[in-house]
Amino acid sequence: MAFEGISIESLLAVALLCAVVAFFYSNLGLGGGQLFVPIMDLFFASMVIREIIPLSLTFAFVTMLSSTITHSKKKLVDFRLGLTLTLGGLVGVAGGVLFTSNAEEWLVKAGFATLLVIVATKMIYDIYRKKRDNIVSPSEFTLKRKLAGVGISVLTGLLIGSFGIGGGVVSVPLIIYVFRFEPRRAIGTSALMGAMLTPAAFVAYVLNSNGGITIHYDIALVLAPLIMVMAVLGSTWGLQKLKTKVVKTIFTCGVYVAASEMIYSLLTR
Repeated sequence: MAFEGISIESLLAVALLCAVVAFFYSNLGLGGGQLFVPIMDLFFASMVIREIIPLSLTFAFVTMLSSTITHSKKKLVDFRLGLTLTLGGLVGVAGGVLFTSNAEEWLVKAGFATLLVIVATKMIYDIYRKKRDNIVSPSEFTLKRKLAGVGISVLTGLLIGSFGIGGGVVSVPLIIYVFRFEPRRAIGTSALMGAMLTPAAFVAYVLNSNGGITIHYDIALVLAPLIMVMAVLGSTWGLQKLKTKVVKTIFTCGVYVAASEMIYSLLTR
């Protein structure tokens, strides 16, 4: 049995690993694309990066939607701020899709690997410094903060469209550092942004499929429900049991592993 040249063994391996990623990443306001893309790049060797990214967007969407639902039940989502930042992100999504659709394969992979290393290093730096988290979430913001937020939300959309991630690697730090939110509320609001921006990016890839991008709907339909269930379970469990520092450490280690795989792929293919 195969899905467009993909063996059932490879499909099962991707299903298992992506389910684990969704379980933990739903606690971080992240879609999991930082690991979904390298995992599929490793096991779906017949696919090019342009085919993997729409799949990653699908998985990131269900992960972040699950995270949004569970965080909103605890009143940990700022819908007004999330919707405002999403508008800026839509501009970035369009630019990101154009970049990936037209850039060379090696350039997309090199950019993705660089992003992973920067994100993981920044998180290790914060953990090492023992930076104290905010304990409140303001409801009013200065014009300077609003402008900074819109600018970085455009970057979030650019990364989503370019690399098939949920954008939380940018939006979570943005909401924490620029808007001074406490981490759990920042995570919930970031998940809302990703849940709206990832389907927009997916639609853009579908519209561009005539340009040579194949959308693997069969794989998406088989794996997305499993990933969504694991994301719901993970975010529900994490809100009750998991400390933020532990989640950050797990995330950082996983991102370094993903960066290593992407660099290996660049050097060997």
